Order: sequence, then structure tokens, then C-alpha cells
Amino acid sequence: MSEATNSHRLLSDSPERVIEQASKAAGPWGNALPTAQESMELKRKSIIRAAAQCFNRSGFHGTSMDDIAARLGVTKPALYRYVKNKHEVLFACFTMVMDMSFSHLERWESAQGTALGRLRSILRGYLLDLMGALGHPVVLLEEGSLLPEQLRELIKRRDELEARYRRLVEEGVRDGSVAPCNAKLAVFAVFGAINWVPKWYREDGEWSAEYVADNLVEQITRGLAASPRDSRADDAAFVPGTRASRD
Repeated sequence: MSEATNSHRLLSDSPERVIEQASKAAGPWGNALPTAQESMELKRKSIIRAAAQCFNRSGFHGTSMDDIAARLGVTKPALYRYVKNKHEVLFACFTMVMDMSFSHLERWESAQGTALGRLRSILRGYLLDLMGALGHPVVLLEEGSLLPEQLRELIKRRDELEARYRRLVEEGVRDGSVAPCNAKLAVFAVFGAINWVPKWYREDGEWSAEYVADNLVEQITRGLAASPRDSRADDAAFVPGTRASRD
């Protein structure tokens, strides 16, 4: 059928007919409903988050698949449609955290501005995710519970991540935003502070996640700054305050 003929048919059809044809082309409910694969992924993420919250409270060895199922309000057999065992869930928690860190690194590492400024943006985004996406995963301290092959994969990805952060610190030394330092030691110090936050942060506590992320990242990177004047302590976004004082 020619384009002209097709156009004529569309023009001559009633609005209802056009909508009907468009809906059929788009799929059921105009593709507004998740596909089976998307639905499975959403449920899997719910399992990971619930598991992380259970691990945070009782530790890996103190948590059972029954505990995770109970938190979700489902049966244990229902979980096994999406995960094989508790070790797979633990590894998925670590994988999600690594993915978050890589995501923020890839977004900012080649952006405009100084390397120190980009590092701040990366760390802030990562810390906000750490306090939110997995419900403050103290589970990060459970890497010793991973299976050997899982631990090898985690270490491989972590080494790659740390190498890219070291390159960013080294770039900061070259562009003058970061004081001369041992880049490897600096990265260890930064993530030692960042990854400990889930141990003490409480969502219903005195400080909001945004307040913690803004102020902690500023304090950490102030120690890396080549000049005290590069600190953002006097920036309006970092004015000291609490959740209560802002509300």
C-alpha cells in the first residue's frame, strides 16, 4: 500500500479507530504494564532489599530465607523462583552496591570541572544511594561470608573501581585541585569513611540522608583539597543544621 493511500485511510478513519489501531500497535495497555522480565526484576530487587535489611539487623548467619520471606509477606518457596539461595542474595547485595558506585563514577569522571569537584559529585551520589537503595547496608561488612568464587569476582570489580578512583585523585594532583598525596592511600581513607556510614546512619535519626551526604563528603574531600579555599564549608548547601532545624 502506498504512503498516500495509507495517509488517506488514517485521515478518513474515525478518532476512535485511530486510537484502537495505535493501541494494538503499542501492545496491551499501551505498554504501560511491565513485561514478565521487568516484573521478575522488580521482585528480585525487592528480595535483595529485604534481605539486606534482614542482614543489617541479624547478620548473614543469623538470617534465614524464612526471615526474608516473612519480611516480604511471601512463602519461602516463592523466593526460590527468583534466587537460588542465601549466598546468591548476599552476592546480589554487593553487586548492586558496586553497580551504584560504577554508575556515579561513569557519570562524572569525564565531566567538566576539577577532578576534586567531580570526586565530590561521585561520592555524594554514591553515599545517597548507599543510604537509600539497600536500606543502609551494613551487609557490606559481611564480605567474608561470600563463597570463594563470589569473593574473587567482588575483588576483581573492586580493584577496577579503586584503580579508576586513584586515577581521578592523580588527575586532581595534576590539575592543582588535590594536594600531592599517595592516591591509593587516599582512596582507602575516603571509602573507609563512606562505607562505614551505614553502620551508624538511621533514616529516622537527627540527620537526613542529604545532610549527611553533603556534609560528610565536604569534610572528607577537604582533607584532599590543595587549598583550604577550595573547601565548600561556607557554601549554602553545607550550612550546619539538623533535620529538625531545617523542618
